[in-house]
Amino acid sequence: MVLGADATSPRGQMLLGAGAILTERHLRLLAANGVERVEVETPGQAQGRPAPAADPAQLEARLETRFAHNDTGHPLIRELKRICRSRNEGGETDGD
Repeated sequence: MVLGADATSPRGQMLLGAGAILTERHLRLLAANGVERVEVETPGQAQGRPAPAADPAQLEARLETRFAHNDTGHPLIRELKRICRSRNEGGETDGD
């Protein structure tokens, strides 16, 4: 099985990235961290990642979710968000 979306703990900690090939060890790790469900790719599904956000408000909502546990005032975090925005506008989705 291939992980279709990032897997995070109930506290928001990133555990596995989308595209990871799930092993028994991964499943134990997810369960130990309180994860009850994950999204998996189905055969023929494209990359398992969301399409670029056409709506700027939708993109900002995705970024707020992704960076919710970070200090958004920190220069590095601001730069990461800027890069994510520009990659999304260019149609690249692997960094969302």
